Amino acid sequence: MATRALIGHLSDDGKVFASTYNHYDGYPEGLGKILNKHYNSDDTAKKIANHGYISYIEDDGKINSKYDEKPDVTKFSGDFAEDDAFEIAELVDSYGGNYGYVWFDGEWHVLKNNGIRAMADSLMDKFMGGGTDPEGDPQAGDFMNEGENEIKEADYKAKWNQFINESKIIDSEWALYVKSLLNDIRLNGLQDYPSLSEEDIIEDMETYISDRRSM
Repeated sequence: MATRALIGHLSDDGKVFASTYNHYDGYPEGLGKILNKHYNSDDTAKKIANHGYISYIEDDGKINSKYDEKPDVTKFSGDFAEDDAFEIAELVDSYGGNYGYVWFDGEWHVLKNNGIRAMADSLMDKFMGGGTDPEGDPQAGDFMNEGENEIKEADYKAKWNQFINESKIIDSEWALYVKSLLNDIRLNGLQDYPSLSEEDIIEDMETYISDRRSM
């Protein structure tokens, strides 16, 4: 399953917000780390936020895009206020984003989509100097519950290893899909999965692999 995200850049004067959609691996340990490693300056953050559509970004920072689309550009008054924070939060939600990554004041700020109000409040707190440390931000980071997540991840890996062996589907593309799927379950829970059959999972995997091959 895709972990979608918004990547956005707010201009220094607070008047222009550019944003692009990222389809796969949008969790902080994936996209978040890549942004911090390869797009951690105002110029590079602005460039990627104006890309328009991103399927996924490789570990070395290479952008892969299935579609050629223009970015969303939102104009603000310049005096960043609660209404602006809500507009950005609504954009994250309209993308179907699990996360939002917003560049301003020289760094990336992470929003976890726990609802538009929660994201807007978190963004205002960050804008007013609340910081970006996910360990200190309950809105941004229940993915920091490492002990519980490690137990869950081990359980999911055991189940998927069994499924892989039974299905006899073992290759690098499948491994990438499983890694993406495990991260999505670990970070966003199981609410999307109980009703999925084995056929549904295989279809989702084939879509994921097809998207990557078409880049």
